[in-house]
Amino acid sequence: MHTDKIHFSFTISRATLSLALITALCCILLLIRVVQTEELRGIFLLWNLFLAWVPLFFALIARRMTTAGIFSRAEQMLIIISLGFWLLFFPNAPYLITDLMHLGEFQNHIKWFDSVGFFCAALAGLATGLYSLHVVHQVLNRLMSSILAWFSIAASTILSGFGLYLGRFIRFNSWDLFTKPFYLFRKSFHELQNPLAIQTTLVFTLVVMVLYVSMFILIPSRHANTENAA
Repeated sequence: MHTDKIHFSFTISRATLSLALITALCCILLLIRVVQTEELRGIFLLWNLFLAWVPLFFALIARRMTTAGIFSRAEQMLIIISLGFWLLFFPNAPYLITDLMHLGEFQNHIKWFDSVGFFCAALAGLATGLYSLHVVHQVLNRLMSSILAWFSIAASTILSGFGLYLGRFIRFNSWDLFTKPFYLFRKSFHELQNPLAIQTTLVFTLVVMVLYVSMFILIPSRHANTENAA
């Protein structure tokens, strides 16, 4: 008896390779700094870079699961869960931009080098986040109409802007949703009345959305659907 099975070949897309290259550059620059200064200041960027890759991981899982076009109820649930985890960790990607605030804490004589390193880290985080947003957009286009997909992308950027504020200024982490959910929701609702929260959310929503739309326009349509590539 012949049984049809869905086969997923594992390939790495050029987009993922380029992001890995930028991330590797950041790691090399941080390693050089550690060796030259014999101190670990700035090494926190490695953890933040790792967190920036987490949403892309879940986005790629969701895209692979929707490649076949027809999926069971269990697969639909796994897709929704993957998208939920993507949204939860997505603010960690543009969060790296705010790490530029730490430049004032470093020695002046190597601040030029630290500026390059922090810029590369911010670029890596933002680029990884935008690509994960693009992958999710592909998934949503397979699950709903184009208009609803764009609406969902816009809503996701708004939520991520507020999540970035919670992470930078209130010092919440993504996993706090599981370790202290009631305090997180209560504090988040309270922060909605904070003008800084509104300003931060609007600014990062505008920046991420405009950059994403610009990237969307630049990507040739023939490359819009990368089926099985990570």
